[in-house]
Amino acid sequence: MVPSRPIVSPTLSSPLQGSGAAPLEKDYHSLEYRLTHGHWRIFNSKSVFGNKDASVLVFDKKSNVKAPPKLGKSKTYSMFDLIKYETQQLMGLIHPRILHMEHSLEETKDYISFATEQIFGNLENVVTDESLDRLEIKLGVLQIIDGMSYLHNSAKMLHGNLTPDAIYVTATKTWKIGGFSFAVNAKEPNCYPCYPWTKKLPPCLQPDLDFLAPENLAPGQTTVTSAADVFSLGVLICWIYAGGKRLIDAKSNLETYHIVVGQLDAALQCISNELGPNLKDSMAKVLSLDVEVRPTVQLLSLIKHFDDPCLSALRQLDDIAQVFDPSQKSHFLSQTLNVAIPHISESVWFNRVLPRFNEQLLELPEMYYPITKPLFHILEHCESHNIHKMKPWIRKLMEAAPHNKLLRAFILENMSALFRRLSDEFVEDKCLDVIILSLKSEDTSLQSSAVRGLPHVAEYLPVGFITKKLIPAIMGLPPFLHENVPRQLDLLAALAALSDRCDVSSIVHLFGCISLCNSSHPVIVHAKSRIVQRLVMRDPNRLKDSQLLSIHLLNPLVNGLACKDLSTFSCAHFDDVLSSVRILLDVLEQRRYEMEDRQEHKQSNHHLGLNRLGNRRVSMSSTNLPRVMISAARPSFSSDSRKMSFLSADGRLEDRGSRRESRDSRGSLESDMSIRIGNGSDISDDSCFSSHSAKGRRQSWLDGYGHSVSLEQNTNGFLETTSRNLGDRNSMNFKQRNARASERRARTRSPNAELDPQREQPPARPNSFTNLGHNIVLTYRNLLYKDHT
Repeated sequence: MVPSRPIVSPTLSSPLQGSGAAPLEKDYHSLEYRLTHGHWRIFNSKSVFGNKDASVLVFDKKSNVKAPPKLGKSKTYSMFDLIKYETQQLMGLIHPRILHMEHSLEETKDYISFATEQIFGNLENVVTDESLDRLEIKLGVLQIIDGMSYLHNSAKMLHGNLTPDAIYVTATKTWKIGGFSFAVNAKEPNCYPCYPWTKKLPPCLQPDLDFLAPENLAPGQTTVTSAADVFSLGVLICWIYAGGKRLIDAKSNLETYHIVVGQLDAALQCISNELGPNLKDSMAKVLSLDVEVRPTVQLLSLIKHFDDPCLSALRQLDDIAQVFDPSQKSHFLSQTLNVAIPHISESVWFNRVLPRFNEQLLELPEMYYPITKPLFHILEHCESHNIHKMKPWIRKLMEAAPHNKLLRAFILENMSALFRRLSDEFVEDKCLDVIILSLKSEDTSLQSSAVRGLPHVAEYLPVGFITKKLIPAIMGLPPFLHENVPRQLDLLAALAALSDRCDVSSIVHLFGCISLCNSSHPVIVHAKSRIVQRLVMRDPNRLKDSQLLSIHLLNPLVNGLACKDLSTFSCAHFDDVLSSVRILLDVLEQRRYEMEDRQEHKQSNHHLGLNRLGNRRVSMSSTNLPRVMISAARPSFSSDSRKMSFLSADGRLEDRGSRRESRDSRGSLESDMSIRIGNGSDISDDSCFSSHSAKGRRQSWLDGYGHSVSLEQNTNGFLETTSRNLGDRNSMNFKQRNARASERRARTRSPNAELDPQREQPPARPNSFTNLGHNIVLTYRNLLYKDHT
């Protein structure tokens, strides 16, 4: 069935500003002017059958040039003749480095036209573009050399006019040879006819003098060898590397040409920096006037200048369509090209590599896994404005991942690049599906890849996904984790990263996942210890459930301390686990104090007097307030039984000496975390009051002061006097609170400090409102004493 042909305008008023039928209108439509190349005007177009991209080359008959009549009828020919000859030669040449002709020459009243593969531009525009990478120049030159090698060795043809106008750059950025108006076939092996260049003919009807070999102009010369094309190729290479500057600029003057050709050594020296030492030495031989010195085209491709692994990889990529063995393709993409990609510039990635992938591999799912490594490297390192060019390929890979085990494993372990770079909801949703699918898979290698990839993508995972899908999937991993220490260690690393994303409600579910790693190996115990420290350092307020803390965190660490392997494994690890146990004990203790304080607060809301005074707050600076020396309420072996304590603004007695002793006896990490849990800093009294942890570790300033003074003086006079003046009920509450405070102080006291009584205490900081609290105590004591007397 023949497809319906799109409606085409019957005139060329739009593309060519003329009248009459459009060139090739039966086969091509939507002509759009692209550029002028030599005597051709090139239009982008679409084929009627298949709607494929193509280029239509149009020659306006009004631009025809004829030879002068005085040369005789046998010499009379025109541009039409050259065009017809060129298309005939081009039609018979099929090679990847030769411009592909898709439609034969067709003539209308006003135009001569034919169609080729889509053309991007001419060589002059490409070479003068400053963004052209040197690697692309090398690759383009090698493509021309490959084409010339085909002409000389296979087609047995001499090009005869290798100039910039004879080189076309296709839409795939491939440099291809055209312009066969002066090509000749060999009469004998390596023997081609030549025709003299004359002033009598217009230059456009002859080869370009600036690129012509000297032997073509020798008197009486009728034949030349392939070395004539080698000379033209050398002049073209110099023109390319010099950025479009002609090595020979004779301006169609034979005398000037001979003068410049005799000074080619000096001309090469002028562009030596652009050529480089290796290429300059080779060009000196290529441009030699002695035909025997010039190398063949094949040898020219083997010079040191073109010995580059990246260049070799790009050449193989250009020809990958000609490789029919899937294993060879796979090895090249995953190994050779992947090694070369980091050394190739970004412009080449998107000008050559990615277009080749689109042309040759987009419809080959079996090649998706080998191509994944180069694609991910490009995605990871490309500029942000080029990322959108990667989306079609990444979407293809994500759609194929569920059906390709190797592809899915690679994506799982490198998924972070997709979240960080793409910002594509479709890809992100596919990533989440791949994670769950792999965790639930019976293939342990996929499960391992999923677990190892979680730490790298944890920060990008939605909390709802973690709670509703990810954690239930992890809870189904016990068979995968059974007695396998490396897998359990990978899971703990993933859970540590996921803990940063969990809130108070979701962290509870995470504790159950931690218990899945039930090995008693020292590395597992230490990994759990690090999770505890990470939880506390991130946000200790999430640790609300004391029962779950004890079951899933504290209990495994305590059992780990009893394990002999841990103590012999590493002293640092043992100390780290021990610090984590103490941290958890502090957390549990703090939660207990908070509960007791809430109960006491409810019971004491209706009380007045000292409790109301003790809860009063004043916001003032604590700078430079004096310290108060109060006797320590504990036995001591030292001669000085006093310790440094402070009174805070809310009437609480704070024992900083005990905290200092605990800080010295434990590791610095434990002390920092304990302070973080207890919020023991005295930044402001309002903040101290708002923190439950701070209230749990402090006593009423009146309770503490009376208790310490009674122990120091070994008398209960002050407490009895105070109790009698406050009444029986207040006296009973006072004693109960005093006893509880003494019990708490004994529990939180550092054991090392009691065992080492000779240890010096570091100077303590002054706390908030020490002087204020001390004055209030003395004032009330005097008032109460007067009332008593």
